Amino acid sequence: MGKGKDMRGGWGLNFRRQSPMNERKIGGWYIALYPRGVVCNEERRYHWAFLIGLKAEKGNVDIPSVRYHVKKAPVSGWVYEEKGVNDVRSMNTLLVRIIIAKVENEQYLINLLRNLPVQALAEIAKDGKCVGTSQLDWGTIEAFARQYAAQKTAAGRYEKAEDMLKPKLTYDLLEGKEVVA
Repeated sequence: MGKGKDMRGGWGLNFRRQSPMNERKIGGWYIALYPRGVVCNEERRYHWAFLIGLKAEKGNVDIPSVRYHVKKAPVSGWVYEEKGVNDVRSMNTLLVRIIIAKVENEQYLINLLRNLPVQALAEIAKDGKCVGTSQLDWGTIEAFARQYAAQKTAAGRYEKAEDMLKPKLTYDLLEGKEVVA
């Protein structure tokens, strides 16, 4: 789609939509960090995205999901994108996932992300309808996620190519513990 106010709350973003996921038992809402390739600028070191995961992510079966994010395209500027992923636990470039909320209403959450992609976190925190138990303070999330990814990088977690194929490190910010090491 082109630019316009109808789908994006007036932010002038281009919009690419992925079809909603099939019915499933939704569990967590995640912040996901990906390497951006910028090492000399801490503010630009990571690309940030949202993921929605299942209540139970056990076994060797792929867990399909969708990545929700805003990215800067070279020609068209900022673009909101929903992109299907084969397995929410094992995307090649994913560094870490941080559980920030328990999803109560997936479709409502997705609609807020679509309509308010730039300020989604603040609006969802105020709204109170689509997530239950949560930690939605951006300062807390950002500081913890950066520290967690840096700690795992310093420990050598991403040095071997085969490590990037393993299920990704996941920390539950609500429970205060690592759930996938």
